[in-house]
Amino acid sequence: MAGHRRHRQLTWAAATLAVVALTAALAQGGLARVASADRTPPTFAGLKSATTCIAGPVAGQSASYHLMWDAAKDDVTPQKKIVYDVYQATSPGGEDFSSATYISRRGATTFTTPPLPAAQNVYFVVRARDRAGNRDSNKVERQGANVCV
Repeated sequence: MAGHRRHRQLTWAAATLAVVALTAALAQGGLARVASADRTPPTFAGLKSATTCIAGPVAGQSASYHLMWDAAKDDVTPQKKIVYDVYQATSPGGEDFSSATYISRRGATTFTTPPLPAAQNVYFVVRARDRAGNRDSNKVERQGANVCV
């Protein structure tokens, strides 16, 4: 019986301390971000351009594409912490949104692909993702363009 009473006293003391700590944190605004889960995706206008430069015939060559976009905005995640998922396809609308082809570094507004076959059409969609994992659902698709022809 004494062990049971001691356990109840410890449990009550721990609960009291937790309530006091929680009350103090709330009074100071310390739990404002923790109290509500971030469920809102970033606001993002999508990919602005996807360009490369290949002078002369493209047959047998490879090229990296330079992708550019404006920074997304989010209600919780700062712009410098937002990452961008890059989806690539060889036909219009062929992107597989279940798995990004590439992921940018945090806060980036550009991305350069590894070399791709220059004679092949390539299409890109970029989506913003905040720290909570919320991803925007824009469908802005750009075809890779050779600006040197």
